Amino acid sequence: MQRVTISIEETVERLMKALEEQYPDTLFALRRGEGTESRRDLRSVDLVWIDGPSREEVEESIDRFQGVTWDPRSGTLESRSHFQVAEDGSLVQVHYDLDYIFCDGPTRALYR
Repeated sequence: MQRVTISIEETVERLMKALEEQYPDTLFALRRGEGTESRRDLRSVDLVWIDGPSREEVEESIDRFQGVTWDPRSGTLESRSHFQVAEDGSLVQVHYDLDYIFCDGPTRALYR
């Protein structure tokens, strides 16, 4: 099985395209995150929007672009991959180089 890593730049492009297609009447804004105080190596983005879909709807739509999952029982982050079918019908393991997407919307103002 082929394994592909998608760069953070391309992941962000795919993420924004997916949001634009699913929610064409909603304006989304992204800001590159700086990790957390304890984990500076985390690659994240902050996503905000005014009006439109609920946070839960957006989180469900973009979950596939996150490269880690958090286990609330142990507090650990674990790498995760997604599987896609290539044009030739083969299975491809895809890892997005964007660890986490923080959703903050819908909100009253895009960045202050």
